[in-house]
Amino acid sequence: MIQQLLLKWLVDQLNSLASRCQFRKLRLTVLFMMIYLLCAVCSAGNSKLFPPNKDLAGALRLAQITQIATREEILKLGAQREHLLASGLKDADFQDGSLASGRVYCCHPSTDEGTAMWFYVPPDKPVKLGDIVVIRMGHESTKKDPGKVNVLIEVREKNDAPDSRCSWDPPDDKLWRRVLYCDWMPSEGWTLKTGAYKTWLKRASDATAQ
Repeated sequence: MIQQLLLKWLVDQLNSLASRCQFRKLRLTVLFMMIYLLCAVCSAGNSKLFPPNKDLAGALRLAQITQIATREEILKLGAQREHLLASGLKDADFQDGSLASGRVYCCHPSTDEGTAMWFYVPPDKPVKLGDIVVIRMGHESTKKDPGKVNVLIEVREKNDAPDSRCSWDPPDDKLWRRVLYCDWMPSEGWTLKTGAYKTWLKRASDATAQ
């Protein structure tokens, strides 16, 4: 109910603002702002420490590091910290860089940030901004299972690697939802998942050994 009221308020406010805009570019800006805010509200109840849908649980996905949290920032988290602790981690495990986010689509704030994944970074796999990493997707809690957050399992390619084998596909800078692709994916058992969350991934049944 609260979400519905908030959505209605956002629509009313942004429609009112849009009606007062005198220039086409400004109207478009307001429209994009409204779409972004509505998406943020709709997904507010879903933690980005878990996959966007259940069928991705246990699968491997690729992401490019966009944010790295400090220990202080991690300890100040509310529900997200509780998810980390429920996965079996302890406050003593959290150091600078123990939590990071990565974009899976490119290249606009609404997709870069709106669809980003958060994940735990083990101490033996430090990351830097721009690195391409492999993430094992977690799963939300159930009555019998406390759940498991997304976890980084490998730094696949360092930022600005001279022999980069990864890129955003298709190669069109004007598109907002390009997919991260590396040329080794097909030969290593990764497949392209189509639909609402189009992405290259390695299914859980094929990823258990990694």
